Amino acid sequence: MRGFTRRSILTAGSADQHHISSAVVLALPERREAVSARLANMSGVEVHAGEGSQIIITIEGATSGMLGETLTTISVMDGVLAANMVFEHAEAREARS
Repeated sequence: MRGFTRRSILTAGSADQHHISSAVVLALPERREAVSARLANMSGVEVHAGEGSQIIITIEGATSGMLGETLTTISVMDGVLAANMVFEHAEAREARS
């Protein structure tokens, strides 16, 4: 049986995978445009839509932990009320080639 370490759990195991997550960011309505612009400038983050106080994004990274760190950074941004992961997918790097 393979042993698990704290690091393997936090990084979701293998560096041979690429992780993609969708998320909904809830911002103050009057700050949504500014928050969207800041999100668009973040590495690994792509803004797909925004309406009212909601912003739909995807986050990409080498590990699940990296996605979580990015989502945490977003959740404490000025003007952001909440940031929630909706879905996460991991695929082998060779599948992306």
